[in-house]
Amino acid sequence: MLAQRRPIVNHKCALVQSHRMCDNNPNMNAKAAKPDNPKAYLLKGDDEFQKQQHLDKLLKSLVTGDFVDFDLEPMEGNTATSDRIVTGLNIPPFGSKRRVVLVKYANKMHPDEQAKLAERLPKISHAGCLILVNPAAEKVDGKPKKGSEVIGDLSKAVRKVGEVVEFGKMRTDGAIKFAQTLFIKAGKKVQPQVASALVQRVGADSSILATEIQKLIDYSGDSETITSADVAAVTSETHEEKIFKLVDAVAARNQAQALKHLADLFEISDDPRAETPKTLAVIARQFRLVWQMKLLQEQGVRSFAKSDVPEHIKDMLPPDPNILDILSRQSWQAERLARQARPFSRNNLIRCFVVIAKADQMLKSIDGGLDNPEMVMQMLVLELAKV
Repeated sequence: MLAQRRPIVNHKCALVQSHRMCDNNPNMNAKAAKPDNPKAYLLKGDDEFQKQQHLDKLLKSLVTGDFVDFDLEPMEGNTATSDRIVTGLNIPPFGSKRRVVLVKYANKMHPDEQAKLAERLPKISHAGCLILVNPAAEKVDGKPKKGSEVIGDLSKAVRKVGEVVEFGKMRTDGAIKFAQTLFIKAGKKVQPQVASALVQRVGADSSILATEIQKLIDYSGDSETITSADVAAVTSETHEEKIFKLVDAVAARNQAQALKHLADLFEISDDPRAETPKTLAVIARQFRLVWQMKLLQEQGVRSFAKSDVPEHIKDMLPPDPNILDILSRQSWQAERLARQARPFSRNNLIRCFVVIAKADQMLKSIDGGLDNPEMVMQMLVLELAKV
């Protein structure tokens, strides 16, 4: 008697189910030419949502739903061994194309076990297929932390017998195309500038973007067109977008508007005391970007592509946050940062950093002992808006 059918794919919504995440996706990078019958896949990178979508599609193509209990063996890296994996892969499939061993958190496998698996991969049966899933790597100074990715030998072994697919975070243009595709699949029309405004408002994270798009589709009802008014009415701004607006108001020396945006930030926070240092850090980061834009403006830089910026100017920019890195992913920020930088002189910006440092000291009760984080931030915004 066959096991009761249970679905392999757990799609977030029908909208995303219909979107072919793997076709012509600029954010999905196959590291090797695709073998005719891959024995193994390694799915890695920062975009967990698209990674999961690709995994769902892959499983659906390899394992028949009625036989998932027989032909799909899931395990997690912290308990997986090379013996257990190879044994699972050498069992003939019961009723599917392949027998799949799925290892999530593959980076958690002991390095010695990863090395053994790398040596044994070329010899596994073609009836078996190994899928290794590596979560987004923890990074220190922009580089993956040790142990947050599978070892190099295992990655190379997978590449030789199968595919290594990396899902990078979407750039602005990729996010806009992603949004347009989902709207089209749902039978909705959206102008490019509206899709662009949506990405600016909610960010380029594919999971968040897909959720906000579904909200817009539900909100629009029978209407065929998604408008900018719909985007403003329904979607939730990112924390960064709210900070952008606050700094816009500061640059315009509009204290009342800056305080309003600050109040909006506090309104969405369940614990202002805990969130205030994070908000201050984002404000400081934004001013560091404004300072870099001011530097580029003073140096006569008009194109922000790394290849167009002279080396001696690039050497003057900090590694994190680096404005050129950010603009390579989010080109729409160039115009906004340029607008924010224009009203400030270099001395203005220096005074802004002094005021921000003072607020940081007050929040830590180093200077002033003011035990009211909301008041500290209000004082900061008022000072910044009059610099």
